[in-house]
Formats: sequence, structure tokens, C-alpha cells
Amino acid sequence: MIGHVNLPPELDNLANEIGDIICYWGFKKIHGRLWTHIYLSEDPLDAGQLMQRLKVSKALISLSLNDLLRQEVIIEAAKSTRGTQTYIANPNVLDVIQNVLRRREQKMLARTEASAKQLRAMSPSTLHEAQLHSTRITSLTTMIDQAVLALGGLLDLKPVDFQNWTCLNEEKAQ
Repeated sequence: MIGHVNLPPELDNLANEIGDIICYWGFKKIHGRLWTHIYLSEDPLDAGQLMQRLKVSKALISLSLNDLLRQEVIIEAAKSTRGTQTYIANPNVLDVIQNVLRRREQKMLARTEASAKQLRAMSPSTLHEAQLHSTRITSLTTMIDQAVLALGGLLDLKPVDFQNWTCLNEEKAQ
């Protein structure tokens, strides 16, 4: 039997909060909860320990661990004394964040950029007929372009110049 560890309720509260943040990023709450326990543990944890800590099923733990491994958020550590696979958090947290941004946000922004450019390329008469504000389409395209540049800067660990974003502010009505 796995040794019982007396965990403070504050850990569960934190794991739940991180789970909520992870949900906001499009992952499942369990991913954030798992990662928190693995990241904060002094020793690598196995699936049984995680089931006990989080009070969830073996199937949910198994699926979630595989998701986190695939995203390179956690990595396999040594086998436990019982012969079970243990896990640790990927120590290269910046790499984890950059990988997620490349795999998800960069692809979403590329699709959004292509869609905005298609709309912007429509004829003025078509836009007018659809009652679309052509100046705002241009502004939206610029906003998306700036987001692509900002994300690129973050991924390359270069400074991001937000001065160009001021062009997105509409002039106040006088």
C-alpha cells in the first residue's frame, strides 16, 4: 500500500486554483491539479499516489498523465521501489510555456490572421452591402498582426514593442 502523506488543505486549494487557470488556457482542470501536485512534490509521484491525493479514478489519472506527457509538461522519472512509473514536472518551465504557445496559440493566430486578411480583401461594395465597417476591419487586421508579432517576440524571448499598439485606439469623439 502506498504510504499516506498528510497533505494540507491549502495544497488542494492551490491545485484547484491552478486547475481553473489551466481551464482558461483550454486544458482540463485535472491537468492543472495533477501538475501542481507533481511540481510541488519533493519526490517523484506515481499514478497510485496521485489517485490517492486527488481522489480521482485510475482511468482519469492515466488519461491525464498521458496528456501531460504528450505536452511535455511532465516527464517520466525512475521506477518506484514497487516498480511503478513515477513522474516529475518538466524542470524547463519556460520551454513548456513556449511549446504550448507554439502548438496552440501560434496556430490559432495564424488561422485568425488568414481569415481576417480574406475579409479585408473583399470588395468595398461587398463590405458595404454586408454593413461592415471597413476601417475597423483594417484595425482588426492590424491588431491580429500585432498579436502575431508579440507572440513571436515572446517565443523568441525578444523584447516586445507595444508602442505600435497605440494605433489601435480610435480617436475620441470631439
